[in-house]
Amino acid sequence: MPRRRRNIGDSAIVYLLRKIAEVKAAKSRWPYTRELLAHLRAWDYGQDVLDEAVKRGLVERYAGNCASRRPCVFNRLTEKGEELLKLLGG
Repeated sequence: MPRRRRNIGDSAIVYLLRKIAEVKAAKSRWPYTRELLAHLRAWDYGQDVLDEAVKRGLVERYAGNCASRRPCVFNRLTEKGEELLKLLGG
């Protein structure tokens, strides 16, 4: 069954960007997707918000290896995403 498209609000995207920045500051690395969605405590909706942030050019996703050497997809703020957070004061 195909996933239903949700209307993603700007506040949800800003919350996601702040969480990505928090994890980066705390762990000195960008969060991988499972870790990020656990911080958001919203797996399905969180993935939709992440997809929308990628579509808007605020987040970039890239493949890498986690500490356990398993493949992970990491999420980093783009220049545009960092600028937005600076403008919003966070």
